Amino acid sequence: MPMESPETFKPIHHSPLFEGMATVDIERMLASMTRMNWPGRTPALNGADTGERFYLIERGRVKISRAASHSGRELSLEILGPGDGFNLVTLLDGQPHAVLCETLEPTSTLSAPLDAWRSWLESQPALRRALMRYVAARLRALENLAADLALEDTQTRLARLLLSHLADETPQRSPLLRGLPQEELAHLIGSVRVVVTRLLQGFRREGLVRHEAGQWIIEDIRRLAQRAGITPPAHHHPP
Repeated sequence: MPMESPETFKPIHHSPLFEGMATVDIERMLASMTRMNWPGRTPALNGADTGERFYLIERGRVKISRAASHSGRELSLEILGPGDGFNLVTLLDGQPHAVLCETLEPTSTLSAPLDAWRSWLESQPALRRALMRYVAARLRALENLAADLALEDTQTRLARLLLSHLADETPQRSPLLRGLPQEELAHLIGSVRVVVTRLLQGFRREGLVRHEAGQWIIEDIRRLAQRAGITPPAHHHPP
């Protein structure tokens, strides 16, 4: 298990789970949490952990996935970053959640027992509203993933993955995909590495994307959006 850090807490007010809350209430909650530091590329939680505590990511990224017991084939459900929380399902229904949680890089989390979170939700209407919005956003993302897996081909799914991770501040960059090997990209769209490698090579030859310093950068967002079957962002300007 990771070791607790003696560092002072750094409030993560940007978390969507705290949206609309008073600063003093956020700080009171954070002061009650425990910080844990996790090395990169390691299981972040086991079944017992997810049944006892709810975690907020302060720094780093965590991959949430499921694996087939008979084949070992993996599907990444989502990649979570700073401000995101897990395990939402157990927080809401109190039941174990059979997912795999793996850090993609050195990660710091803040956590509190599930009973403490439920008490906060009862006493803080703003926290309840923020949680409802957050859960809705996560459900929409999983709904889109399920629809893409069932209805779209691999090229379309890959194009949508790249587009969906564009940061608002720098529209051509995808920070949650930073440094991910192509096998991990394949897990995110329900494919295999060899197929994703071939498709990315094609995208690069056509001038749709480039890879630079561990980042996938969109070169032609309009044509990539056409491959994804969606309307490109109106605010985007080519780099």
